[in-house]
Amino acid sequence: MAIVKRAARRKPTTTAHRRAHRRPSLWARSHPPAPADGAASSPRSAPAAAPAAVVALGDPIDGRYQRMSRIGSGTYGQVYRAVDIRTGKVVAVKCLRREDDDPDGLELAGEVRALEACRGHPHVVQLIDHGRGGGAATGPEDYIVMELVGPSLDLTIHQRGDDAAARRYAEGDVRLLMRQLLSGVRGMHDVGLMHRDLKPDNVLVDVRGNLKICDLGFARTKDKEESAPPYTNPVAALLYRSPEVILGSTTYDETVDSWALGCIMAELLVGERLFVGMTDEEMLVRIVDVLGMDDITEWSGYDDCMIPEILTKSKRRRSRLRQMFALPGRGGGPGRRPELSQAGYQVLSGLLTCNPEKRMTAAQALQHRWFAV
Repeated sequence: MAIVKRAARRKPTTTAHRRAHRRPSLWARSHPPAPADGAASSPRSAPAAAPAAVVALGDPIDGRYQRMSRIGSGTYGQVYRAVDIRTGKVVAVKCLRREDDDPDGLELAGEVRALEACRGHPHVVQLIDHGRGGGAATGPEDYIVMELVGPSLDLTIHQRGDDAAARRYAEGDVRLLMRQLLSGVRGMHDVGLMHRDLKPDNVLVDVRGNLKICDLGFARTKDKEESAPPYTNPVAALLYRSPEVILGSTTYDETVDSWALGCIMAELLVGERLFVGMTDEEMLVRIVDVLGMDDITEWSGYDDCMIPEILTKSKRRRSRLRQMFALPGRGGGPGRRPELSQAGYQVLSGLLTCNPEKRMTAAQALQHRWFAV
């Protein structure tokens, strides 16, 4: 029996549906780039591996950008470390196979518009150039040229160790990283964009440990009349997907990004993902097991989303999130619960609020006293 029953809604386009489920991210890197190119670890991370040999790959893109190595791949194409022949600058080039998945070039155009809207923000990857190139070997390709930053946050986390305890970040480091992520997301929201695919794979770490949000290909404008709901569902990687999206909402707002940031914050503190499931149904069970049912039932959209009986009868009514963390100096430490102050917990629980009407926005989170330290 299917656990989640959804009301009939507009079916997303095939392209959007495939993108919502793409694995891995275009920015998921098989190895970190050389330190000379800006690769780095965030606070207390493991050192980067030695760079691979550099060999030119094919003809220059559009006669200008010479591919040197592939640093990511995905459903829509490849991401390369490249050299701008005219300037000698090392850049990242994202190539999308236009004839296969995006014949009208809409995939690239949407991402370019989103990157242009975020131009100048220190915590969003910066656009350098875009166009169309390709050759006999690759076929026609749309491409986006961006600054080369460094490895993904996901890779950086896992370089720290083989177990969750080794991968944990101290609260002070998490505060530093979350301030940057929240700032980048607030910047996107301020210009009317929802990212809709935030996850550690889509966050890059530079040589100084600073973070930059990338992969804006699924970003959506929310403040224009032509961009009013209904929105595509599903969106976001399953492990970072908000409860209202899991339950079928097509009228969600920018707080879907807040939920994803809460999942990332928990992952940094705990050293592993807080909610893990293979299906929407499993994810709902995991979320309710930690956060309880009381919060989601207060959501005004609750009646339209037929919560499965197995959850409505759950004995878990209230959240146990606070009990998963120890107050500093009170029973936490290696091999025990991760430590988190009461102020830090207020930010985490504010982001991980099941009811989107009560969930903390990025702007509200940045105003919290936790960031006054």
